[in-house]
Amino acid sequence: MQTTTSVAAFLNSDPMGKMMFEFAQLEMHVSHFYFLEASGAVDILIEVLKAFGRQQEDRMSQENEIWQQRLGDHNARRIQFESLITEGELSINRDRKKLTEELVPRSGELDYILSGLKTKKENNEKAKTNAIAVRTEQNKQFSMQANEISEAIRSTDEALAYIKRCSGGAFIEEKRVFFDSLAQIKKSASTSTDYMGSLITTLSQIAETQNFADKQVQKQLIELLQSLRSYFVDTLQKAYNDEDQQKLLHQQRLDQLSNELGVFDKQYGDAFNEREQVSIAIEDTNQIITRRTKEHQQFVDRLNTENNNFTQNQSIHDKLVADINGEIGFIEKALNVLETQAFKEELQNAINKAK
Repeated sequence: MQTTTSVAAFLNSDPMGKMMFEFAQLEMHVSHFYFLEASGAVDILIEVLKAFGRQQEDRMSQENEIWQQRLGDHNARRIQFESLITEGELSINRDRKKLTEELVPRSGELDYILSGLKTKKENNEKAKTNAIAVRTEQNKQFSMQANEISEAIRSTDEALAYIKRCSGGAFIEEKRVFFDSLAQIKKSASTSTDYMGSLITTLSQIAETQNFADKQVQKQLIELLQSLRSYFVDTLQKAYNDEDQQKLLHQQRLDQLSNELGVFDKQYGDAFNEREQVSIAIEDTNQIITRRTKEHQQFVDRLNTENNNFTQNQSIHDKLVADINGEIGFIEKALNVLETQAFKEELQNAINKAK
């Protein structure tokens, strides 16, 4: 009784069950028409359902096979995109590290170096200008000193000539000529020393108190004037020697500054060229980072699209598999019903009612 109730519930609850029952009735009528047994109609229906079941199993197998292919293709593309994304991130991080830890700091160092070299070059130029100014002043002082000493020598020579003329006895000129020469010597030798001052003082005292006609006085005056002249000549020679030395030192200083400037110019040129190269490298690296970031985002977008498509396809696949499993489950359930005596009785009752 319970089996009969279950069969009735199956036939009445599912549209496919009703359709199957109606098909069985049709087969039953055909069987009677051809004088076949009723069980033959059920057997035919069972074979149809089994064939349909095999069809669904083949369909399931084909779907799973296609899905495995799709899954393999998806995993290959996913791994490829993930690898490209990882590689892109590593490249971007490597470029950024190079930019922030090497190129940018080096550019700052070179700016500092160039600023320092610029200051050194400016100081070098100032030192050269100062050296030239000092040398110009030294030469000016030398020229003034040389002219004064030369004038003092000339005046000393005039005084000697006067004394020598007096010693010749030809005539005795006025002492005014001698005193004029001494006055000119004092005027010319503005940078007098104690030694020169004492000589001039002695000459003045002798000239004021002694007779130039006296041979002994003349001899003494000549000796003093010659000593004075030797002093002037030595002083002038020393001035020329000092001038030559200053010229040499000045030229050495200019050469030193010139050499330093040459070194600074080369260092500045090298640093400037390096900074230009670093600036180009910074610009190139930024462009590379921008390009790689764009490519990285493209791969991320493609991976997201791939994953989204896969998710949609998986939903379709899962629904199809569920539908096929549902159909296979119904076929198994139907076959169980068809193989029962209760179904045959239900079928026979339906036929009897239809007569």
